[in-house]
Amino acid sequence: MSNNIPKKIISYRQIFFLTVGQLGGAAILYMPGTIEAGRNVWISFIIASLIGYIVVYLLYLPLSLNPGKSVTEVLNEYWPKPISILVNLYYLFFLYILCLLVLSDVYYFGKITMPETPGYVFMIFLLVPSIYAVKLGLETIARFSEFVVPILAILFLGLYALALQQKEFVNLLPIMADGIKPVIAGAIPNMNFPFAQILPIAFLYQYVPQDNPKETRYLKTTFLAIFAGTLLLAISRVVTVGTFSEDFLKVMVFPQFSTIRVIELGDFIERLDFIFLAIFYATTFLKFVITYYVINQILSNLLNIKELKSTSLPIAVLLAVAMPLCIPRFDVVVNSVVPYFIISIPLLFIVPILLLITVKIKDKNKKN
Repeated sequence: MSNNIPKKIISYRQIFFLTVGQLGGAAILYMPGTIEAGRNVWISFIIASLIGYIVVYLLYLPLSLNPGKSVTEVLNEYWPKPISILVNLYYLFFLYILCLLVLSDVYYFGKITMPETPGYVFMIFLLVPSIYAVKLGLETIARFSEFVVPILAILFLGLYALALQQKEFVNLLPIMADGIKPVIAGAIPNMNFPFAQILPIAFLYQYVPQDNPKETRYLKTTFLAIFAGTLLLAISRVVTVGTFSEDFLKVMVFPQFSTIRVIELGDFIERLDFIFLAIFYATTFLKFVITYYVINQILSNLLNIKELKSTSLPIAVLLAVAMPLCIPRFDVVVNSVVPYFIISIPLLFIVPILLLITVKIKDKNKKN
């Protein structure tokens, strides 16, 4: 099944900022693993970041042997058609659920922070720009990330630098007093959120300049972006843990948001949560639109449709209708983190390895 979608080139600088953006969104709100790891949740988070590198690397390996081809094209070329279709549907399932979760973030967080506003308003303000962004193309999304992510990163660091001024970091101590086991337990939910959710970035490999494979610029760029995103989010977690007691931290819904809300420096710097909200909604839009774009890419590949915009509106409608049905309560978002990761393990690790083996064997047979 040939892909008729025109290949569009984005720069390595842009793929860097897209990757950082993909790690944003609700990752600046929630701190999964706090119940298991307690005050050491920031260590759990850093350990979990290894999954982000592995997810990108494993899918990169078979794609790098087929430069310029999409994941769907590679699957169709090397695997029997029924199997390739099933695997593509598996990818669509993973990405569709991810879009539902991101939509639920703005829906429920919006209702909590602005209870007088219907949740659907927040969904519409996310979906409509995303439909338009897909119509404009990946280059526009990439340029937007290139412009906005550096600004958001500076604002994010600035907020936590201000929060740092009034913290007592005794809450961080003692470090790993109960050993490594609680830290590893706390790392498991963080492996999925946000690091396994970086998968859509690997689908963009076909759009970067295809230079000498030995240079592995794509890997170097995405790995550097994962490190940068991990560093930003780890800093916010360290400051948050230093702000609240461990017992209080375990029952908080949005601990990082609460950290920003308590900033008070004199009479002139207070209530900076509106900046935090702007960062949240901007990075959530980026995460959603990247994932949403890849869904349209896969579906267009499968249906042999030339224009991504042909599928964007139907998918958006399906997401808007399905979100309240699939995630009817806020607690479903929190409780779905680990199960979502478990059902995705074959897709994230086993499928890329099997695909790599198949590509190498078939290419070797062709040469012989």
